Amino acid sequence: MRIRRAVAGVAVAGLALAAVGCGSGGNEAIEGTGTSVAETTEPVPDRVSVCRPALVDTPISADELPVWPGPDPSEFLEPNPPSGECGEIGGEQASAVYLAALDNPDALWNVDGIVRWLVVDPLQ
Repeated sequence: MRIRRAVAGVAVAGLALAAVGCGSGGNEAIEGTGTSVAETTEPVPDRVSVCRPALVDTPISADELPVWPGPDPSEFLEPNPPSGECGEIGGEQASAVYLAALDNPDALWNVDGIVRWLVVDPLQ
């Protein structure tokens, strides 16, 4: 499985903005004045590592966060000294978790109504 994403970068008065390009013509992206378009193709991994670096104390409600798309972390996370916990997920669950993590750069998730910090990284 592969993902195709067109990314356009725009610089305005020293402020850089990133936007995902989308068009009605499939994978079309339009390049205009002051913009550049770069298309990337990323493979979707069939194995990912998931780490909970630490517990998190935040005023954010779990209802404001995306729901964790993978198995319950208690099923696969193991202690990872000196701090936190790590584990691995494979197969279709790994792909689903990875794709969801791309859209959740803060790595804060709603896991059964509790805010959890779960960092997802692809494994080779």
